[in-house]
Amino acid sequence: MIPLTIIIAFLTTIISLFFNSISKVWTSLKAETKEVYATNVQTFIEEVRKDFANKPVKRRTKEPNDFKGNPDEVRAWCRRMTLFFQSNDILKEWKRVEMALGKIKGGKDNRAQRWADTPIRKFLPF
Repeated sequence: MIPLTIIIAFLTTIISLFFNSISKVWTSLKAETKEVYATNVQTFIEEVRKDFANKPVKRRTKEPNDFKGNPDEVRAWCRRMTLFFQSNDILKEWKRVEMALGKIKGGKDNRAQRWADTPIRKFLPF
């Protein structure tokens, strides 16, 4: 297996060579040509941004039911949440925590909800 430092050094070299060659070509262009290219790139970026912004997120796995505070269901519920996160590409830890805390409800004497409210209050100013 190739060490990560060698891979990073290789990629860094390739990227710097690419940008150096682009820089030389760019400086040799006339101002009008640069403006046309810059406008075309901006237009392309805006089109791509609109394309991605208008597409709804498609869930591959249905969101698990709320956790109702039953201690016997904790492990199974956590496995279902983990499967949901992985299969729907929810990678950011904050998003995972936010979604999981929002699904903890009820329990005996509302214990699960009160437990979830404690960390939620740390994140929210009210």
